[in-house]
Amino acid sequence: MADTKISALTAATVAAVANELAINEAGTSKKLTVQLLQDFLGVIKKCITGSAHSNSTTTGTEVTALQITLPAAGTYTFKYSLIVRSSTAGTGIGLAINHTGTTTKVVTHYRYASTGGTAATGVMEDAVNAVGGQMHESQAARALATTVPNMVTGGVATTAADILTVVEGVIVVSAAGDLELWHSSETAAATTIEVGSAVVVTRVA
Repeated sequence: MADTKISALTAATVAAVANELAINEAGTSKKLTVQLLQDFLGVIKKCITGSAHSNSTTTGTEVTALQITLPAAGTYTFKYSLIVRSSTAGTGIGLAINHTGTTTKVVTHYRYASTGGTAATGVMEDAVNAVGGQMHESQAARALATTVPNMVTGGVATTAADILTVVEGVIVVSAAGDLELWHSSETAAATTIEVGSAVVVTRVA
């Protein structure tokens, strides 16, 4: 079969990890999957596109839509940009990071705009209109957790309002595994991580 110019081929409708690309390896023609290219470049992205992750209990459950496989030993940075809601002003949102492989180190920050003007309140703010701004609070963890999240806020300024919160950190792993985000309700009222929440993971070493 004669070769066909790439420009003459039918366009793919979507880039999938199973798609194959033509490469030249040391003078030999070979094929490479998009999955292998993604692993090599070390940048993986995911977004909740189906339905929100809801939890009305103090027991954490995994946000499976944001699960990402860390394919090999190494150092990774991660950033979860989350749209969260609480049905009750006095109920905050618990979050935790877990890894199913072998972890050497993990350090994490959970940060958000707060209602505090001069002192921390632990209450998440959805809109800040004060000219001078308000406080930006954070929590930190250096351990993995699942059903008992180790970063928990103390409420929200406005019920059922979209609130931006960011969870970011560095994880060093010595064996491959899944990087997971776990979510709980502080007081067993309904809380959600909304559609549009996303994560970006980068392998740096």
